[in-house]
Formats: sequence, structure tokens, C-alpha cells
Amino acid sequence: MVGLAPQRSFDPDGAVIPLGPTQKAHSGLTARKGEGVCQLERTARMLAPLGPPVVVFNASHSGSRLLAQMLKRLGVFMGSNLNESEDSLDLFDLVRYIVERHAPDFSNLFCHGDVSLPYRAEAALIAHLADRPAGQRWGWKLPETGHVLPVMSRLFPEARCIHLVRDGRDVAFSPFLAPKAAFWRKIYFNDDRIGSWRGHAMSQRAYRAHGHVFNAARWVNSVTLGRAHGAMLGERYMEVRYEALVADPAGELARLSGFLGVEPPSPTLACADVRSQSVGKWRQRPAREVEEVRALLEPTLAAFGYAWEDRPPGQALASKLSQWLGGGVSAGLNTEPGGLGGLFRVRDRR
Repeated sequence: MVGLAPQRSFDPDGAVIPLGPTQKAHSGLTARKGEGVCQLERTARMLAPLGPPVVVFNASHSGSRLLAQMLKRLGVFMGSNLNESEDSLDLFDLVRYIVERHAPDFSNLFCHGDVSLPYRAEAALIAHLADRPAGQRWGWKLPETGHVLPVMSRLFPEARCIHLVRDGRDVAFSPFLAPKAAFWRKIYFNDDRIGSWRGHAMSQRAYRAHGHVFNAARWVNSVTLGRAHGAMLGERYMEVRYEALVADPAGELARLSGFLGVEPPSPTLACADVRSQSVGKWRQRPAREVEEVRALLEPTLAAFGYAWEDRPPGQALASKLSQWLGGGVSAGLNTEPGGLGGLFRVRDRR
């Protein structure tokens, strides 16, 4: 990877001079902006030789692996250490630290700084870019990046940020992790001190019984924060709908290409690995469960352009028959991962 430059400052005449401890503590710039902002700006200058990244974020289980694969076809290096969902494991460590230590209110960080953050950022990026070919455009995909975008946008002031949005009903009925750990409580509710929500404890047992409701709350929080943070980036922010990506991959890839300033690949290459079976899968859920998430999801769905559609009568009848015949959600030990019970089984992967 490109070597990271030492922290530097610039005098009014344009000469590059080292930024010493005394200058850091007493410069007029620090007094006006706060030490934290100045620290982030110094770190941004240190990272500048890497070039601006392409950053993908979303509510988990929004289909962002497909988007990451498309970006690779556009020549974007997405990282050396990825999980099966194409998430950057190295950036996850950095994002988790920022979320646990500072989110959702970054005012203290911007005012006072964080002495370990520059070193953590450097270590994460060295590992993330270890296999990057020289000069290749780069980026990363990590759903939770949207929660720390105010910090990332300071570290990379020219980054291009892509917010992938998927129908919250499909996300609600996709298995995820229970909000037990402090990090995940912040991702769900912006509060690591929360002990219960709507009478449900922050426990594995509660999540297995009400996973779709928890997931609905997480989707609302993630997309709302993502749009609010992204709007502050102006033309460097782009929203992509998963349903559009699946329905018209060539068209959406052309739009992505324009956003990134690159030539789009052939339509045949754009359509590779695209599957539409997962779109609208929420319609297969029992009507009772769908109604349980409606009050949580409907206002935010509308804000993102999703109309709440009543399912056809035949589907509603099938759902009722399923419940009458004992086909409701089960969390039993003998249920299969692909069945209804397995839907809410917690898995380690995201």
C-alpha cells in the first residue's frame, strides 16, 4: 500500500513544517476548532496519499454483497480481509471502537479528540490495503459505517459514499444478531445502556421470540442515521435501492459509474450473480407478524419511497391456514435453518 505520510502542518507561505506538541496545544486553529477536529484534520493529511475511498454502508442484510461485487467489476479494491458478506474485517475493528467509544454524539470527540484514534485508523488501513495493487482505486463495505460517517468524512474528506437501502420489511425478516453487546445495542437503539425495549429484554431469548420486531427497529435507526449523515456530504453521497439494483443491474451500474467517474462494464458483466428471489420475501410471513412491524416501519418506508402494500387475499388466507395448522415461528432446538424456526436462529455471520 502507499506509505502513510507523517503528520504535517502548512504555514501561510505554503512551506511544509512539522507540527510539534507545543504547536498542537497552542495554535490558534486549535482554539477555534477544538483539538478533536484539528486531530482529525491532521490524521486526514496523513491518510491523504491513499486517495479517496469508496465507502458502502447500509442496514445489515440489505444485500450489499451484490453492490460490493459490482464495485469490484468497476475496478475498486475492496480490502484484503473480508468475510463471506464482503465486509471489511479490519474496518470493522475501527468502526466498532468509534461506535463504542463515541457514537452517537461525536461532540466530545470533535472538541477534545481521542489520542488513540489516529493509530487505530492507521493500523486498520494498513491491514485493509495490504494486498492492494499499486495505484488501484479502493474502498470498503461495512454496514455499520453509516453510524460513524461524521468521523469517516473528516478522515476522508473526498470519499464517495454509497448508501444501499432495501425494503425494511425484507430486512426485518432476515436473521441477525441479538442486541446483547454494547456495540449492537448502539446499532439498534443508539444507546448501550438500554436494558429493555417495549417490554423485551436485550437477550437472546427475547430476540428469538421477537427478532422481526427488533430488526425493524434496527432498520429504521440505520437508514435514518445513514441518510442524515449522508446528506451533509452533498454530491459525495448517493443512495441506491437494492430492488433497483436487482431489477436493472446494468442501469444501476451505469449510475454508479457516473457517480465514481469511471466507464461502466458491459451489461452482461453487470448482470452476473444477480438474483431476485429475495425481493419481497416478507410477503411469505404470517399476517400477524407483518402487522407487528408495520407501526415501526411504515413512516420510514414512506420516507424512502416504499408504499405499504396489502398482500393479495390468497396470500393472507395461506398465512392464516399456516397459523391454524401450527406453522408459526418456532425457536425449538430441532428446527432446520431453512425453516421458520431457523429464521430467528442467531448466526455468527452477518
